[in-house]
Amino acid sequence: MTVSTVSGKIAKHDVHLYTISTCIWCKRLKTKLNSNNIKYCYTDIDLLPFDEKERLKNTLRETTPRLAFPMMFVDGHFIANDDIDEQIENLVQDG
Repeated sequence: MTVSTVSGKIAKHDVHLYTISTCIWCKRLKTKLNSNNIKYCYTDIDLLPFDEKERLKNTLRETTPRLAFPMMFVDGHFIANDDIDEQIENLVQDG
């Protein structure tokens, strides 16, 4: 699986995103993390080979039955889209 890493000064927690490369909401989340200088990794699932994409989608469905992108995980815990802005604030405060 292709994982890209974006460096940042705030790197205390493991932040991983599953995104779609053309999704405006995914781009918005990446921009927010960048502007807050938060280190994160991401996988653009639409750019994966079909078999790999299907395996990943099945794995993500174990976390939540409805796939809605972006999907954010902090230290392995799924963050619902409604809670992402608050989570970013917490990451910044925790440094």
